[in-house]
Amino acid sequence: MNMVPIKFEKIVCSGKTLGKTSGKVVFCYGVLPEEIAEVNFVKEKKDYIEAELVNIIEPSIFRVSPKETHYLNCSPWQTISYGYQVDLKKNITEDAIFQTVKKDLRLDSFYKASDIYGYRTKIEYKLDDSGPNLKYAFYKRGTKNLVPLEYGCALIDDMVNRLAYKFLDFINSLNIDRKALDRIVFRKGVNGEVLGIIYLNYKIDKIILPKIENLVGLVVIDGNNKKIYGQEFIEQDLLGTQIKYGYDCFFQNNIELFSKVLEIIRSEINNTGKIVDLYSGVGSIGFSLRDLASKIILIESFRNSHLYSIKNIEALGAKNVMSILSNSEKVGEDILKEADVVILDPPRAGAEKILLEKILRVLPKKIIYLSCNPITLGRDMSYLLQKYDLKKIYGFDFYPNTVHTETLAIFER
Repeated sequence: MNMVPIKFEKIVCSGKTLGKTSGKVVFCYGVLPEEIAEVNFVKEKKDYIEAELVNIIEPSIFRVSPKETHYLNCSPWQTISYGYQVDLKKNITEDAIFQTVKKDLRLDSFYKASDIYGYRTKIEYKLDDSGPNLKYAFYKRGTKNLVPLEYGCALIDDMVNRLAYKFLDFINSLNIDRKALDRIVFRKGVNGEVLGIIYLNYKIDKIILPKIENLVGLVVIDGNNKKIYGQEFIEQDLLGTQIKYGYDCFFQNNIELFSKVLEIIRSEINNTGKIVDLYSGVGSIGFSLRDLASKIILIESFRNSHLYSIKNIEALGAKNVMSILSNSEKVGEDILKEADVVILDPPRAGAEKILLEKILRVLPKKIIYLSCNPITLGRDMSYLLQKYDLKKIYGFDFYPNTVHTETLAIFER
């Protein structure tokens, strides 16, 4: 392995910082632009090198001390002052969109987070069994090696971490084969309720729900089998609406900023007719609009999210909302027809071309696109801009101390 000092230039979309040496590009986490750092080459390819930070030789004025020793494995931007993080994210988002759209589009606003730690509603811990007691761990970034944690992770709040360690003490007190334990997930809902999900490599029978304050349920999963103790769902408040979602359902991690997204979407809709909410999950966006539309159709492919959307319809008495179990890409044009608004909230891969082509044939009046990946958003915008104008585009820092952002784009024809 080579250990060399390199001056780094800029942070790219992956969150890594780019430098150059001997005619090759070098990528490394944990380095700031304009810093000179000593790095270790861990993977060398024909055109680039993956490196690991060893030491900062000349630090940036924007460098701050990380809150955790394991920060490179969960949130490698902990060493960047928050104001500078926001500037970087805004520029990275605009640049990623420009690379595809080839138009110099600027965000109308970029919304910062009030809390840069403790904002997550979900955390996943691996289990390290190398010592006398099990420890929580993360994978070392880019490897399958485990890094034991000193005390949970600062990205989720202290209450959840305190609960998590009481639960770990309980697990360590059981006389079970520790090789059976793979990982534990904690999900936090409204009023501090926490749901635990433990994934096993093979079946064991001794795990039950311990009496720990705020732990309202435990789901124990062994392959396709599961046992439920207490409740298997969590509830969250979004603009005064209580939404339930299952242990394995997708739900946004930053409730404060997701609520801001919903407020902006609501401001764009005024007593409309039909809304089609694609990639709808348990219905978080659609339900927030139920008082503004005569009909809302939720389209979701993951069965448990679809089932919880139906439960939410019943619990909320949302008679103008219906849910369909389907891939959004396979939804028929008859569903999209006469839609005044189509909402897109796809995964990182973005929307598939076949769906965008259907939308361009049907031509709803307005498209609202919430994206967690500015690169695929830019690609999809290239299609939509053939027949739509971009009315507004906003950035949101859902994930402080990481490179990730959310972008909300509003199109009208």
